Amino acid sequence: MPLWLVPLSLTGMSLAAEPARAGVPDPAGPPPVSLDLVLSWSEVGLRPAAPESPAIGPELLALGPDDAAAVYDPLRRQVVVVGGRPFRVPGADGLAFTSAGILLVMDGSARSLRTYDTDGTLLDEQAFPSIVPPGGSLAVDEPLVLAIDPFGNGHPLALVTMAGSLSPPQGASLVPPARRVVRSGTSLVVDGETIATFEGRGGGRLLGDWLLVEAVNDGAVSRMAISLEGRVTVSLPVGGRMYAPMQDVAVGPDGGIGWLDPQADGLHLVRVFR
Repeated sequence: MPLWLVPLSLTGMSLAAEPARAGVPDPAGPPPVSLDLVLSWSEVGLRPAAPESPAIGPELLALGPDDAAAVYDPLRRQVVVVGGRPFRVPGADGLAFTSAGILLVMDGSARSLRTYDTDGTLLDEQAFPSIVPPGGSLAVDEPLVLAIDPFGNGHPLALVTMAGSLSPPQGASLVPPARRVVRSGTSLVVDGETIATFEGRGGGRLLGDWLLVEAVNDGAVSRMAISLEGRVTVSLPVGGRMYAPMQDVAVGPDGGIGWLDPQADGLHLVRVFR
């Protein structure tokens, strides 16, 4: 698979000692190590918007060990592993890697969970009895595989082994989030500490050790990610330039973050390492 690297502009990244302000640039500071990978539109599918249908393109970013990354291409119904060979799947609405590099694919409509190695070999498949929460994502808290709802609660789907075998979750109960985001006026507070402030309307959610913030002020939308460890602030793209990918932000096992940014030359996968 052709793959090339583009130098990533360091604009929009900083280290902030004070609470970050959505839509307001933070003072410049030394950025973390960053990388921009590009998949051309010949490698992944893109359907432009039409009068009666929205634009569709790759989504469901997953980050794994050894810099592994994967996205789902809904037009071609295939999983694209960066640096590897794409492979077809029946459907997907959630992707996640295990610590051993096994790729989990959740298909909520079929209530099915599958494991693959990175060359697309199917390792195991198991149905799960509960309906996946709408708007949720897939996560691994080994050996437990969880569907994360919009409130951060983990719904057990299966147990996974290092070899990719699946088994029922053996009566595992709902896993509440380790910490919660509380909105106080125009501030977002985590564990009693104000992490971000915004003007206008806004909100946030936790993804690993990162707080994802979205704010709307005078009709302008801004997005940012703030690391709770080291307080690195990163500007995120706002959907709508070409299409708005679902689950476009992911956290890797190193604690770094990545996101999808569709541009004219292809799908950019930007990663910030810790």
